[in-house]
Amino acid sequence: MVKSEKAVCVCSGGLDSTVAATIAKREGYEIHIIHADYGQIAKDREYEAVKRIGEYLGASDVIFVVLDFLKRFGGSALIDSSIELPMDEGVDLDGKSTPSTWVPCRNLVLLAVASSFAESIRASHVFVGFNAEEAQSYPDNRPVFLESFNTTLESAVASFTDKITVRAPLIDMFKRDIVIKGVEVEAPLDLTWSCYLEGKVHCGRCEACQHRKRGFKEAKVEDVTVYEDERQDTLG
Repeated sequence: MVKSEKAVCVCSGGLDSTVAATIAKREGYEIHIIHADYGQIAKDREYEAVKRIGEYLGASDVIFVVLDFLKRFGGSALIDSSIELPMDEGVDLDGKSTPSTWVPCRNLVLLAVASSFAESIRASHVFVGFNAEEAQSYPDNRPVFLESFNTTLESAVASFTDKITVRAPLIDMFKRDIVIKGVEVEAPLDLTWSCYLEGKVHCGRCEACQHRKRGFKEAKVEDVTVYEDERQDTLG
């Protein structure tokens, strides 16, 4: 691979996409980060995290796009306050069913936007944080979706453009494996934001926080994340 080859990294500010972006950087790509505001509750915290992650990784640019039509469509607890977020005992850590946090066709939309960005800057790859843990609940994290999208992408770019491929280096990994890989590639795990809420610290109770906690615990890696529920227990 030529050192100057470009890659677009779709980054939410969370563990998975940050580790995937770090892998792209470690492989020698010139990385260009893209983050989407689709009306999610934690968009401001994600924005802050992505900026810091981009600086840490030396990204050539960090692009923020607004996809507010997804909020207008609704259908997810992440963007519709009338839908209950899975918290505490309502969280299915085994991921046996699609939770209320599913945003209809979000990854399909995000990959289309990221691929447009990639073609415009002549990037050869788009890196995403799809993984085996989320694939249990979210169909757009599964290998069949990735393969299908890449097949479609072959016919979606101009004839004078080099082939663009979406890569998901974590697609066979669970959260504990992602944490271990993150440590291995020296990803800035401490800069990431996983929580569905927008507090000053991670709530510790939502689905994303509980998966994060379990990932660090099972990986036997120190979790420096401050969780509100644990802080309250200490104060109480």
